[in-house]
Amino acid sequence: MRILLIGSGGREHALYEQLTKSPLVEEVKVFPGNGGIDSADLLTNLSFDNNFSAIRDYVVSANIDLVVVGPEQPLVDGITDALESHCLVFGPKKAAAQIEGSKSWARDFMARHDISSAKYQEFTNFDQAVAALDSFGPTFVIKADGLAAGKGVTVTSNKNEAIAALKAALIENSFGNSGNKVLLEEFLQGKEASVFGICDGSRALLFQPARDYKRALDNDLGANTGGMGAVTPVEYIDSKLFANIQTEIFDKAVAGFAKDGTPYKGLLYAGLMINEGKARIVEFNCRFGDPETQALLPLLEDDLAPLLLQAASGRLYQDSLRFKAGVGLTVVIAANGYPGPYQKQIDVSKIDDSFKDGVHCFHAGTSRDNNSKLISNGGRIANVTATGATIDEARQKVYSQLNHRSIDGTFYRTDIGL
Repeated sequence: MRILLIGSGGREHALYEQLTKSPLVEEVKVFPGNGGIDSADLLTNLSFDNNFSAIRDYVVSANIDLVVVGPEQPLVDGITDALESHCLVFGPKKAAAQIEGSKSWARDFMARHDISSAKYQEFTNFDQAVAALDSFGPTFVIKADGLAAGKGVTVTSNKNEAIAALKAALIENSFGNSGNKVLLEEFLQGKEASVFGICDGSRALLFQPARDYKRALDNDLGANTGGMGAVTPVEYIDSKLFANIQTEIFDKAVAGFAKDGTPYKGLLYAGLMINEGKARIVEFNCRFGDPETQALLPLLEDDLAPLLLQAASGRLYQDSLRFKAGVGLTVVIAANGYPGPYQKQIDVSKIDDSFKDGVHCFHAGTSRDNNSKLISNGGRIANVTATGATIDEARQKVYSQLNHRSIDGTFYRTDIGL
């Protein structure tokens, strides 16, 4: 099998490592990739043009069997629609990818198909949104409708901060077209969890639950980010609740997509809030989560490549996924300033050094200069990951390696897994 993997983050590096281990895979090419991926497998002469023609031409000329799409933007832009007549694509078509591309579309979908979620109201007018705040407090949840790289959500109990978030989206155009509409949502209390499902259009195979840490700083302080760390499994989802998540969320969603005429073939990500033994949807995403993927894949016992191929072709053959016992934990190294304006071109060659005790480093915002020196080119630079029999063991492995690799211009959370 010849695979083209689209993306450049830690998620894609983890997928690359997992797919290249498969005996069924002849090669994995990556576009655009990052500094941690074998340079022989990086494609440097492609581009994301308006109709994905360069990628389509490569898929045809290189006899690619399967395209695996990592990030959400190409999916929302219709990459699957552009390529599906030439090869199999793991990732939903444009119409189904609206589950992440538009939060208002997603909320309408959930209401239509009886999937438990938060109450919400849509606004395009700043004054009307401000007037409605008191009906959603005392904790306010403001979301830009479109894609915002995980940074379009504000959760605050300070009304002035809520007003500032509305102003940023609706008046200051901080999120471009993604913020032309905002949602005010009911604040859901509880513990967060992420569950992924590999979908073939008619059913979903679920990964074990994970948890990501969205705030930039320790103790869940600071701004929302794309994710600063992750652990799996989570102790507050038992087998009964997990079965309920399958039937009441994933089965309903997959059936809903099919009923709407947009069968979902790809990875469906459910961001959940767990409270009193029940799960409600915070958000759906149309791709593997980052950094949860980096924590999950080292524990996956199944060969990922045929699963993605089967899902893309419309028929999964097994009933469940198998995971090793133990805990997976990943910690993100980020550039100072992230998720705001951050430092760039940092010398991060220390993460090129070998990691010990089974600790792995998945690269994210890295590239190599003309002398092959590793430098940063993104806000989230790398993901240091380990597995252990217990969460304490996994934490000790990761942080013992991080503590020996102080990199000027970077930071990481010290409380992942606590």
